[in-house]
Formats: sequence, C-alpha cells, structure tokens
Amino acid sequence: MTDRPVLGLMLALLVESPRWTKFRWDFNEAACGRAWQLTTIAIALAAVLIYLDGSPYLALPNLLTWLPPLLLPMQFVQSFGLNDSLPLNTFSFLAKHRRKRNLRLGLSEPVIQLNFGNVYFITVLVASTLGSQANSWPFLPGTIVLTGWMLLSASRSRPLSLAVALTVAGGIAVAGQVALKELENRFGNSAPGRARFDPDSVFTLIGRPGQVVQSPDIVWRLRPAENTVPPRLLRAATYNAYRVGGVWVSRPAGESEFKDLVSLLFEGEPYSILARDSGAGAQSGATAKDLPRYNLRGAAFAETPLPLPGDAASLRDFELDGIQCNSLGTVRVFPKHSVIDGTVLWNGGSDPENPPLKADLTVPAPEKDALLAVLKELRLDQHPSLREKLEIIRTWFQRDFSYTRKLTIRFNLSTGPTPLAQFLSTTRSGHCEYFATAAVLLLREAGIPARYATGHAVIERDVKRKEFVIRGTHGHAWCRVWDDSSRRWIDFDTTPAGGLETTQPRNPSMQRFNDAVRCLREDFFLWRNRPENRLAVSLVMSAIGLGVIGFIVKKLWSSKRRLEAAEKSTGYEGPVIRTPLHALEQQAAKHLGSRPPGQPFAAWLLGLRPTLADSSALDEAIELHQRLRFDPAPPAQTQQDRLAELAGQLATALKRR
Repeated sequence: MTDRPVLGLMLALLVESPRWTKFRWDFNEAACGRAWQLTTIAIALAAVLIYLDGSPYLALPNLLTWLPPLLLPMQFVQSFGLNDSLPLNTFSFLAKHRRKRNLRLGLSEPVIQLNFGNVYFITVLVASTLGSQANSWPFLPGTIVLTGWMLLSASRSRPLSLAVALTVAGGIAVAGQVALKELENRFGNSAPGRARFDPDSVFTLIGRPGQVVQSPDIVWRLRPAENTVPPRLLRAATYNAYRVGGVWVSRPAGESEFKDLVSLLFEGEPYSILARDSGAGAQSGATAKDLPRYNLRGAAFAETPLPLPGDAASLRDFELDGIQCNSLGTVRVFPKHSVIDGTVLWNGGSDPENPPLKADLTVPAPEKDALLAVLKELRLDQHPSLREKLEIIRTWFQRDFSYTRKLTIRFNLSTGPTPLAQFLSTTRSGHCEYFATAAVLLLREAGIPARYATGHAVIERDVKRKEFVIRGTHGHAWCRVWDDSSRRWIDFDTTPAGGLETTQPRNPSMQRFNDAVRCLREDFFLWRNRPENRLAVSLVMSAIGLGVIGFIVKKLWSSKRRLEAAEKSTGYEGPVIRTPLHALEQQAAKHLGSRPPGQPFAAWLLGLRPTLADSSALDEAIELHQRLRFDPAPPAQTQQDRLAELAGQLATALKRR
C-alpha cells in the first residue's frame, strides 16, 4: 500500500523467520534498552529528513508509513530473544532508572511484560492505511485477511466462526466506505473555501463583515537577477465576470480552456513560452538574453497557480510534469516534487491573455446607479486618454478612501444598496478586493475593458539572502486594463498607499524561526535532488546504513558466541538418554516455537496443554519420559512401548490441531 513492496517483503521474511530458524540471543534488559535507543534515534532522524524533504503537511503521515522498518529493532529483540515479550519499562527512561535504583537498594519491583508483536502489527496496519495506494481495492481485503491471520494465530478453537465474523465485518466496512464516498461527493465540496485555488471562480469578502486574516507564512521566494528590479505585482489568476454578492468567475464558467504551453529553445535552453503567438514574435534568441528575469522558489502541488508578472514572457528550469495556461493568462503547474525552483523571464512585450471579450465590459445591473454617480463626479468623459482616466481614478481612490482589514459592510440586497455601492458612496473604506472590484466595474461602465486579478505584491526584501519574500499576508487583488493602443493588458492598482505594507506578526521571534525552518527545508530538498548531488547523498546514506548494520551484526555475533560458550560450559559430559518422546520436538516447535536454551525438555512440552483437547496422554508421556531418563533402575520394555504409543497419539493430535 505504500509503494515499497521489496522493503515490505524483506520485513515480512525477517519478522516471520524465527518460526523456521533456531537462531536466538539472550537479550537482557540492557540490550532491550539499547535497541529502544537505536529505534528512538532512527525515528528522530527520519522525522527531520522527511520534514526537510517534502511537504510539511504530509510529514507526519509519511513518517507513520516508515514506522514498520524504524521499529524493527524492537521486534527483532523479541522475535530472536529467549523471551516472547519485552519489559515495559524499556520504553520509559524514568521507569528504567527507578528499577535499577530499587534493585540496587534490594527492593523488589514487578516487571510488566509487553508483547511487542501486537504493537508492530497495529503499526503496519496504520502505515498501510496512510499509503499512496490505500484507496485501491486490495486494501480492504488485505486488512481483513491480515486481521484474521493474527486472530487465528491467537485462538485456533473456532476458525469457522472467525471467518463468518470477518466476512460480516468486511461487508460492513465496504458499505461504510461506499457511504462515506457518497457523502463526500454530495456535501464535501459544497461550501466555498478561500484557501483552495479555483481558476473558474473566487469568493471575495465583499459584503462579509469581519477581520481579514491572512497567513504570515512564506509562500514563495523571489530572487531577481543582479541589478534588476523585480515586478511589483505577481498575478496568480484572472477573472472577468462579477456577480453581486462578491463572486468573481471566468467566462465561460466551468471552461477554463487550459492548454499546454509551447516549449522552444533559446540560448540552448528549453523555454515554456507564455505569449499568445507561441513566442514567435514575443522574443527571439537575441532579445531573450536581455530580458529581465528572476528565480522563483516555493512549495507546490498539482494545479498550483504560478505567480507571474502580467507581461511574463517565458519560464525555464522548473521540474514539472506539465504546465498549462488558460485564455485569461492563469498559469498552473503539475510539479514533479513538492518544492519547485526555476527562472521567469518578463517585460518582453508578451501577453498571455486573449483580447477583450464581451464579459470584459459587462456590469451587473444593481451596481450601475452607484457607478454612474461616480463617473459623473469624476467627469472621465472629458479626458480621452486612457492614462488620464486611470490617473484620475487612482488619485480619487488615494485621496478619498482608506484601507482597512476590519470590514463592516454587510450584504443584504433586499433592504438597501449593494456592498459595492455602500463602499463607493458612504463607507469608502475597505481592503484590496473592494478597490479592485470597484475599479474594474468603473472602467467597464466607462467603456474600457477590464478584468479582476488576484496574486501577491512583492514588497518584503530579505537583505541577508538577497531575495524577496512573498507571504500569505502579501495576497492582493488589482485590475487588468486593456490598452487599445498597444493591444495589451496592463496592471492597474487603486489600493491606497499603506494598504500593501507588511503586517507585523504577533510573535516576531517565532515567525523568524518558522521562516528559517521553511527556507532550510526547501533549500535542502532542492540541494538533495539536484542531479550532481543525488549520487553523493546516496553514497553517504548507504555508508551510514551499512556501518550501523555492520555494528549490529558484530554485536549479535559476539552475543551468539558467548551464548554458545555458556551452553557448552555446563560441566556435564555424560551420555544423553533419548526417549521416544524426543521425536515430538520438531512438531511441537510449530506450536510452541523453538525451545529456549537451558529449558528442560519436559517443562517445555507442558506448553502443549492448551493446544490439546485432552492433556492426560501428555501428562502420562512426560512422567514415563522422566522415569526412563532419571530412574537408576533399568527401564522395562513395556515402558518403552507405552511411551512410543503415547508419542504416536500426541503426534496425531498435534497434526489434527
């Protein structure tokens, strides 16, 4: 389920091998403690590497999928030790030292034993549940089979009843899974969310009172080329139809028309071209070299919108499975990894957006009266130039309006003016979504095609790293205006000065720490995945792994030799008397496991009592066995024959069980 079948097979063979091998070690409490220390260190290192090497939101699930191999030292100690359980105080530093202190003082303390196999089994099930293939059809049958296997090994008295119970439980699980999927399809995506990117629509906070809250976490990092000023606005998406109630959509709705970008060679490098004419006239081999550029780095997932300038020309060096652009200039990527890094070229006279559509001049009827009143006040019709009109609108918003993140306008179409009308006439205070929407509709009412753009403002510079930081708090909205003289769309931002200032975090020290961790994680991920570093990283990790394995093997070999030497130094060199009951040892081992060194044969066989329906034959056989071995009187032939008969009966009974 986790796409690691070879590792899973190796773990299965190692965990089950004690059933058919006789290798055992005498692991004491100190050895159990060292195994737990090794396991803890391995889990901590794995957690750090997984966090640095992927999405932080998936770090915990990924770590849980790696727990079976990480917990293997503890399972190994139990499987190949002389005991079938581990002392519980092994897992607690304080409990372990308290026991040592009590023993040193001559005090007694009971030791609680834990069967770690149960913990390991549950860990494997949890890891498979979080695997990338857990949604496939084999998952549920596999879980039922493994659970039945474990229960059957614990109690073999009623296998038919167990099979019926598992079948019923499996049916209930299948029905529940189908019901949950149906509920998710019906209700899971019905509520609008502002965190999820949708190229077809965006829900603004227009008409929704409250405090505008944005995450201070870093979203992207931008490093411009030397002596290059970065773009001020980076667009993520564009929308061209407004619905009263604060919703911007793309027209035609539901048809984003995303198409793969054309890739061409410039300067010997492959570029993804953003211009509508596929780059034929937007840039050439000569001009591409002179275009301003910047490096863009950040976390990404499938269909992530790429923040780009409105006149972005081309992209290169991003490791992607695909990159697409729609007719409104929205670019989305399908990254190969959770962190992407590449170069963006811009300011090349290119334009990825299509010319104006009918929707770019449409104004909702409820907004017309307020818009006409503003146009009459501004007298835009007396200024024929587009730039003059834009300057008048910008000056008006800067002079007569204020920016605030505390919104007070409430939407109620049936009882009064629309939220946008209140913003333009009375309140005159709001955040960027109000200013961008009002400006777009004002321009349309004046006969100028305009669109609504969302993205980020580039305003915070990290001097130490020589790059610009883009946070969630830098999220912004503005206008895209059609300039008929140049046949291009241009950015137009009417948000008053001060509206784009960086919001100070509540805890600056914690924010600096979070920023450092995020940058370190992204930089480490990209460094490790560069082709020139992959081999070196693999060799170093392999050397460390082989060194640890070699150390463990050496210790186990030394322990095994000491155990064998202890067995040979018992001092007894006389003859060993064998009876017909010894022939049962191999068959009994299938039920009891291998006989631990030093345990008497007769005492070990007594463990078969719960397995047999009638243990009287076993008791009689053990009594005869002990008499034949230790009674100084010569054994009678009848006793030998009777013990052979009982051994045959026990063999038959064990075979049936």
